Amino acid sequence: GSTQKNQRYPGLNMSRCLGDLLGHHECGITCEPEISELKVEGGVDQILLVCSDGVWEFLSAQEAVDLVSPYPSSKCVPAADALAKEAWDRWIKEEGSTVVDDITVGLVYLGQDATSV
Repeated sequence: GSTQKNQRYPGLNMSRCLGDLLGHHECGITCEPEISELKVEGGVDQILLVCSDGVWEFLSAQEAVDLVSPYPSSKCVPAADALAKEAWDRWIKEEGSTVVDDITVGLVYLGQDATSV
């Protein structure tokens, strides 16, 4: 986490602040995950995307799914690469900068032909 200037409490609570003892004791940050289960049925909910904010800031969830869904599960690495590249390109265009950080794509195909990166 990060501490705001002249403040005692963390100002930015993300997964990377899990070791922040002040955040744990004073703000309730915990390493206990929230778990949800979803039954995946054939032909429905076949792609799981877990991406950093460097992706979600520039693409909607639907745009991301539309971009990776044409790829078969055997091509999960090129699909993830394509999504990361699109986020990169949009970041450069919208921010007018050559500095890009924090673009991470986790892609899992669910179902009979399950593959992940």
